[in-house]
Amino acid sequence: MDLAKLKQQVISEIQAVHTQDGLESMRIKYLGRKQGLVTKLFEKIPSLSLVEKRKQVPALNQLRSQLEKAFKDRESLLNPQVGATTEKKLAFFDASLPGSPPQAGHSHPALQIIEEIKEIFHYLGFGWVDGPEVETDLYNFQKLRLYKDHPARDTQQTYYLNEELLLRTHTSNMQVRYLESHKPPVRMLFPGRVFRREAIDATHLPDFLQIEGLLVDTESSLTDLLGVIDFFLKRLFGEKTKTRVYGHHFPYTEPSIEVELLYQGKKWLEIMGAGMVHPEVIRNAGLDAKKYRGWAFGMGPERIAMLRYGIEDIRLFYNSDLEFLKQF
Repeated sequence: MDLAKLKQQVISEIQAVHTQDGLESMRIKYLGRKQGLVTKLFEKIPSLSLVEKRKQVPALNQLRSQLEKAFKDRESLLNPQVGATTEKKLAFFDASLPGSPPQAGHSHPALQIIEEIKEIFHYLGFGWVDGPEVETDLYNFQKLRLYKDHPARDTQQTYYLNEELLLRTHTSNMQVRYLESHKPPVRMLFPGRVFRREAIDATHLPDFLQIEGLLVDTESSLTDLLGVIDFFLKRLFGEKTKTRVYGHHFPYTEPSIEVELLYQGKKWLEIMGAGMVHPEVIRNAGLDAKKYRGWAFGMGPERIAMLRYGIEDIRLFYNSDLEFLKQF
């Protein structure tokens, strides 16, 4: 799309508007957060090549700034009180009055959820450690029983850097890595960002946050896991929280389960996956699978934040909309 022609067209339309309602309708048409024409152009940026992004992003930012100024200038003409109010404020200035307090920053809502999860599991004796985002095929897949010909690899849409290096698709990559250098008993959380070739929509992003939990000792059981999950979700969502589990399949746990949460008392929504660590994964870490056993779970902080705050579009977390982020 020719941005210069679009700018001329919009400015001409702005100058032809004679009512505030008409001006607001036009602003929504072009700059509206959900359906605005310029907003939709921004949404196409992730699909562009790197060269096109370098060209289009500055041009779109400039276009949006110019249109915002044009709308503001027209509003001042249609409603003289807007300009008069500004002049009145400038005319009255008392230097003895205290200044307006600066706006304080705060943590991103997804980070707030991560810190809350850490706090709950710290109470249960869990520590946490970060892991590499660039991982080897060996630790991301093979040592978790996702061998080179395993069909489950197809569901993860991996970004490969070369034949052996990739962007990790889950924080489960830390299971064997950590166990190789730390003797059980182990109680750890592995928070971090993961990457998958996902189509961007209201519930999917190509990079997102994930937390893996791992416990390995000599006496862990599925009953222990279910008790910890129930305790955790009730601490996070409230004592009246209802959950249910059903059988599932993950290559690195056996048995495997999915956990669902009753959302707003109306429908069951998936909240996390879990299971007993597969004996082969224990052996891949150099441990005696007859002596040690464990369980693991995984969850998405953004998804939990969406359920906690009633947010329907995950993209809102990363659109840099300060009015949205200030709510948290």
